[in-house]
This record gives sequence, C-alpha cells and structure tokens, in this order.
Amino acid sequence: MSGGYTGKILVVDLKNQTTNVEKTNMDDARDFIGAKGLGAKILFDRLSKGTDPLSPENILMFTTGPLTGTRTQTSGRGTVVTKSPQTGVFLDSHFGGIFAAEMKKAGWDIIMLNGRSDTPVYLVINDDNVEFKDASEIWGKECLKTHNWLQQTEGKVKTAVIGPAGENLVKFSAITMDGHRHAGRGGPGAVMGSKNLKAIAIRGSTKVPLHDMDGFHKKTKEVLRKIQENDFVPIRRKYGTPYWVKPVNDEGFIPTRNYQEGYFEHGDMLSAETMQEKIVDKSGACFNCVIACWNKSSIKTGPHKGVSLVGPEYETFALMGSNLGVDSVEDVAYLNERCNELGMDTISLGGVLGFAIEAYEKKAIAKSDLGGNDIGWGKTEELAELIDDIAHRKGKAGDVLAEGVQIAAKTLGKNSKEYAVHVKGLEIPGYDPRGTFGMGLAYATSDRGGCHQRAWTVKAELNDPELERFSFEKKAKIVRDVQDERAAFFSLVLCDFAPISEEDCVDMWNLAAGFDHTVESYLLAGERIWNLIRLFNLREGLDPSDDNLPDRFFKDSFTKGPAKGIVLSEDKFQQSLQEYYTLRGWNKKGIPTVEKLKKLGLVKYAKAAGLNI
Repeated sequence: MSGGYTGKILVVDLKNQTTNVEKTNMDDARDFIGAKGLGAKILFDRLSKGTDPLSPENILMFTTGPLTGTRTQTSGRGTVVTKSPQTGVFLDSHFGGIFAAEMKKAGWDIIMLNGRSDTPVYLVINDDNVEFKDASEIWGKECLKTHNWLQQTEGKVKTAVIGPAGENLVKFSAITMDGHRHAGRGGPGAVMGSKNLKAIAIRGSTKVPLHDMDGFHKKTKEVLRKIQENDFVPIRRKYGTPYWVKPVNDEGFIPTRNYQEGYFEHGDMLSAETMQEKIVDKSGACFNCVIACWNKSSIKTGPHKGVSLVGPEYETFALMGSNLGVDSVEDVAYLNERCNELGMDTISLGGVLGFAIEAYEKKAIAKSDLGGNDIGWGKTEELAELIDDIAHRKGKAGDVLAEGVQIAAKTLGKNSKEYAVHVKGLEIPGYDPRGTFGMGLAYATSDRGGCHQRAWTVKAELNDPELERFSFEKKAKIVRDVQDERAAFFSLVLCDFAPISEEDCVDMWNLAAGFDHTVESYLLAGERIWNLIRLFNLREGLDPSDDNLPDRFFKDSFTKGPAKGIVLSEDKFQQSLQEYYTLRGWNKKGIPTVEKLKKLGLVKYAKAAGLNI
C-alpha cells in the first residue's frame, strides 16, 4: 500500500444495515489522485446509466485525498461525490472543517453509501467499528441542534448531518460538517435524505500513513513558510471571503436584484469592514490551517439580537444580500443562519429567492403562487418565512421553489423563464459575467453547472494588464488550464484559498504516496478527471448545447457602475466556446475526440457512455 492512502473504502448498505471493506485501487489513485477524481472514477464504474438521483440506487460518497489529515496546510478538506438531484449530472461538493481528517484517522479513504434505510438512521463510526442507530429522535431537527445532540449522545465525534431541507428532498439542500461547514452545491443533502440517513458521527485514532515521513514533514514546513510569507494571506485571515464584496461591487458586477444590476448602492453596508465592525467576534480555522479565514459572528442589535453563526461568506453577501436588495450585515447574517440550520445552499437559495421576487414584481407569478407572502427586495422577514416554507416544502411556493429556479420557472407563471439565472440547472454564483467575460465561459463549461470554483478568472481579469475584462480574447486557454489544475488540486484535496504551487503539490503527493509524478503528469491527471466527468455527464443525458448562459447576460445591460451598458456578444461567446473545445481536444459539438481519449486512457469510458467516436 502506498502512503497517503489508508487503502480502505467503507461500503455501507443502508437497506440491510451491513458494511463491507474494499481496498483502494492504487492504480486508480495514481491516475485519478483521490477525492474528486477517484470519486468520479468510482461513480462512473458503479452507477447505472440513467439512475434517478433520489432513488436508493444512487451512490453517495464522502471522499478524501492523499494529503487529507496530514501536516499539509489546509488538509482538512473532503468531498461529497454523487449524481446531483438538481442537475442530473456529476456532482462534487467540497467541504472544510475536521470531518474529512477524522475519516482518514478512522482509516477510511472513502465512505460509500448505498441503498435506502427503511427508517431514519444515523451511523456511528469508531475506526473500523460501524453502528446503525435509530434517528427518529433527531429527524426534523435543525443542523446545529443535531450536531450538538450527537456530541452529547455519542461523545467527542465529528459529524456530517442534514437539516429539514435534506429530509424534505430540497434539490439544493446541503450536508453540514461539524456544525458549521457545508457541502452545499447541487443537493447532496437531498441524496442523503433520500437514503433516510440523518447523520454520520465519526471518531478516529490512527495516523495517516506516509511513504517518506521525514521528507514529507520537511516539505510541509517549507510550504507553511511560503504561505506565511504570502502577501494576501493576512488579508484573507483578517476579513475572510467577504473581502471581495467591496472590490466586486466597486467594479460593478456583484449580483444585484436578481442580476438586473451589477452595482449595489448599499454595498458599503455589506462590506468586510462593516462586518468586522458590527458582527464579527473572532476568527477560526479548519483542520491544520494557518490562514484561519472563518468569521465567528453574532448579531448585536435589532430583532435578531443573539443569533450566532460562522459567516457570512462572500457568496452569501452577494446572493442573499445585494441580489435580494438586503442592505444590512445583520439581516444577511440572520438569513444565512436560517439557511445554515435548515440545511440549504445559500448560493442556490439566493438565486431562487431573487427569481421569485423579480417574477412576482413583474407579475409573471401571482401572490397566490407564493401562498399570500408579499415578498420584495429587502423584505427580510418575508424572505425568512419563504425560506422556512422552502425547507419544509410548505404550500405551493415552498414545494415548487424547492426544486430550484430551472424547474420553478417552468411551473410558476407563463413568462418567468427569463428571470431564472442558472447554467444546467445550477444557480449562478456571485460574479456577474458582464463584469469579467471569462467567468461567463467558466460558468458555461463547468462540470457541475453554474460554478465559480472550477475556473475563477476574476482576479486575473481585473489585475492582469494583458487581459481585457470585457472581452473573450485569451479567456478560453485560461479557463481550460485552470479547470485542469483545479481538478487535480481538488483531488489531493486542499483548500482553494491556499497559495500552494503545482511543484509543491506534486512534491507532497509523491512524498506522501510514493509515486513519481511530475507537474506535467499531475496536470494530465487533472485533464483526465475533467474528461472522465464530461463523459459521465454525456452518458447521463447532457446536451452539449447546454454549455451556454442565460439570455439575460446577452440581452440586458446594467444602468450604472463601471460595467454600465455592457452585454456579452453571443457570437464572441460561441467563438470562445469553440476555441475552448479545440484546446480541449473535443469536436465542435463538445464531445471528446478519440485522439484525446487515447492520450488520457479513457476510450473504454466513451464506449461505456454510448458515444460513437
């Protein structure tokens, strides 16, 4: 067994309440690394084509990487891999905290969940001992209350739980780790809920194996020093992700009132500086992270005084703040806390609520469709009521909006589709592509739908003098390159906030696992992972024509801010998309060519996907 991997996969049959132990395939680990990549390989191999994501046959995996739980900085991250109930394609949803590191210490590279329990259960994992326990007492409880109950009942354990939204199969429900970190995007909580699994409580007592312990520890000290010397780390530590509220708003592309504008006139009231002044109590960190970017916050004044949470993050300020016309950090924090405890992704929920408000305002949906709730921009209490309805699928509005904007737009109102901002069914995050065109291509080509984490081009487009932010020129190569690198990085798996070079990543991987990878083969693994997921998505019915963007970005321009009057050119976008396909070695329809697949060793997967190449 190579170091860096425990060598074990825990396979859980929830229907029969049995477990099995499998060996981690080290040949696959060499080619697909771990976490995202290894999870994708297993999902492709084991999930039958066309499986309903909310059926017992869907597979839900908690995955780690070869660096998880080690002395590597930010190595507390893990990944949930499944077929998304929101998009119907591949989903990897990443999380921080301590749960993933505890998984590795318990001896597991992957926890694979199959089937559906007849009654609500939770799992207790102590190293290699697994117990199935009755969850009826905690079914219906909110996330932090469930976490605390498990701490009191099971002792000092790390947890992964769902809230009412996951139980009620809300398509964008999250899984919450350790009470305050979240695998949020794409609905993994609904998959967990569909299996009648309320929680996993885990405790580990072993050390993560390493191939060259001395060499690895020397290297991680070197990487730590580089992180400590990085100029941006102190800013990240002081403000966390909310740092980006002011620059993105000042540059005119923060989502505002459902992407109708890119500049929020009350942006300073949501800034990181205002947040620090009004609600932040102290900072916090995930497992083995010197960056420590958490903000532990509490509301000090007003009707929600005393509410506490970890956050809000930038995306929540963008989607639950400016996007909804909410103009105070206290109100955003309150809505964030409600989302966290009910167990929903704030990006998707913000997109859903923004859609509902605009469609209601423009009379595309009626007040009766909303159960009489008179929602509107900045109406915090009304929005909180609707959030609760969505989590519990209460009434027509709660039930329909729980499906996400793509389905809601087909169900509520005849002319509401134009207000539904998403790519492939996944709501767009907090960077309007009319402000940095590269993000438009990144959203359109993301492997899980509208997502900024696959290729975040914002900083380069704003700061690189050789790049024009309002142009698609040179963006295809940037997006392709970053997607491959991130696919590899998210398979190791580390935090995308960590400034760690490709060379250092490869060195640590080799020292941990005993491999002989180069930067070139590391990036090739990222490209292999990206192409495998493309084949999976095509197998599951993805139409390459869905590599597109909402009409709003091509037709509607802002009336204020630095991006005033800007729209994306459909012709230029399509040219950039074709350039991207060419760089990827895909044909004009967005399907990988046989030449590319031979290079990556994936030809058999194209055949398994039913592609005629």
